[in-house]
Amino acid sequence: MTPVDSGSSWIFVIEEQRVQDGTVTPVFPKGRQVLLIRQSGQLHALSGTCAHMGCSMAEGNLNGHTLRCPCHDWTYDIRTGEFKDAREIRIPIYPWRVEDGKIYINIDEGGRP
Repeated sequence: MTPVDSGSSWIFVIEEQRVQDGTVTPVFPKGRQVLLIRQSGQLHALSGTCAHMGCSMAEGNLNGHTLRCPCHDWTYDIRTGEFKDAREIRIPIYPWRVEDGKIYINIDEGGRP
């Protein structure tokens, strides 16, 4: 893996060991809320803001690969960012990488719905 350098778009957000399986961990690279979710050993990074009314999903209910917004019960697939009831609606997902036990997110390359 290529080392992350200070001039890159990759931003250190948290130590990998702090993201436990089955949990939602909010981080804030460049002030943007991103949720790190480890489910079944796989890490996912997605926007922490619901597409409906911009509600924070940090306290949302995680069930398998589905995250339910705590404000209006919109549900999203954490792997793709797709809204379960209308797949054309998505929240951004972000590329991530682990290097030396640290999680980095690229919010410049990510944000792709």
